[in-house]
Amino acid sequence: MICVACQRKQRGQTTFDFHHPGGDANSRVKIPIWVNDHVAILNVLQHDWPKTTLENPDGSPLLAAAGRNRGYTETNAYLVDALLRQNTEVLEVLDTYLVKKLGPQWWKRTELEQFSPKRTRISRREPK
Repeated sequence: MICVACQRKQRGQTTFDFHHPGGDANSRVKIPIWVNDHVAILNVLQHDWPKTTLENPDGSPLLAAAGRNRGYTETNAYLVDALLRQNTEVLEVLDTYLVKKLGPQWWKRTELEQFSPKRTRISRREPK
């Protein structure tokens, strides 16, 4: 078994596809996506859409808007997972490392102190 990207590389083809986040029938917007993710993630998600939204045979502006909304939210979730989740894990591991090496408030008196959350005292009184 060989992945789609590897098959394409062997044939001298590109390993990217142009994805229509809103569905081809609903928007001309296209974005380049790595072929394996296009085939295995984004296209699979679109195939779960209502058929009328994905195909929009009569060109309904409401179905086009629904397709664009679905496409945006799915593509955004894909990008968050592909681009940000690993960064979050790296930051957490790095903080643990720095605490072990430099102490629990390692950022004090460094350029990073400006990014430390500003803590305020929270009153236990009920608002009037």
